[in-house]
Amino acid sequence: MQSEKYIRSNAGHIADYMKADFDSIKGVVIAVFAGLLLMYAGFQALPEESTPLLAKVMCLLSLTIATAGVGAYAGRRLTGLLPAIGLLILSIIGMFIIRSAGGGFAATGLLMGWGFINGMMLGPLVAFAVSEEGPGIVLQALTGTTAVMLVTGVIAMATGINFSFLMPLLLIALIGLIVVGLVRIFVKFSRTVNLVYSGIGMLVFSGFFLLNFFRISRSENTWERAVDSTISLYLSFANFFTMLLQFMLSSRRR
Repeated sequence: MQSEKYIRSNAGHIADYMKADFDSIKGVVIAVFAGLLLMYAGFQALPEESTPLLAKVMCLLSLTIATAGVGAYAGRRLTGLLPAIGLLILSIIGMFIIRSAGGGFAATGLLMGWGFINGMMLGPLVAFAVSEEGPGIVLQALTGTTAVMLVTGVIAMATGINFSFLMPLLLIALIGLIVVGLVRIFVKFSRTVNLVYSGIGMLVFSGFFLLNFFRISRSENTWERAVDSTISLYLSFANFFTMLLQFMLSSRRR
């Protein structure tokens, strides 16, 4: 892929570019982490049933996304397939470990570590996007992803529609995306094909957002369930963000 070759040949330049951007907002990042951790500690101090499940999930999701952002910065120099495969294996194993850890502080710590690993996988793409278009495109993709997540969340939780019927369709579509994604590693697709692929990907993960929030609305209000829901919601968030960022990059290419 063109972007992969660019990252490999210009890894040092891209990493320095991201370092300068990160250094300029380091104080903000620390403040955000501190605020989220204080919020989480406050929720944990309250009786479990007094905090709605959605509030628990949003708190954990915010921590996971913030940690993934740091992971993306740490993974900005990664190139090649082997590191990506290794991180993917760690991520899959991590999901099982987290889900077996319950819903306490240990599970939350593992969840943040898992978010860091997943963020590292996004590092090369984010670094390439920053080097090509500046940090603004990443912020736009992040804002767009957050907006879609919130809109689908409102739809899923306010309408009362049972979105579980989407599951078989989404699984088939997901398998198709994975197969095409593997082909894209070895075959250079045209700009139009990349746009179509990313557009379909955004539709699929919008469907997963609906399914995730529907399940949250029907789930038991426990921290263990909150951790499990956060994993599913983060995967939808990260994949939608990836598809949107790729779509934006392809649309600006001539």
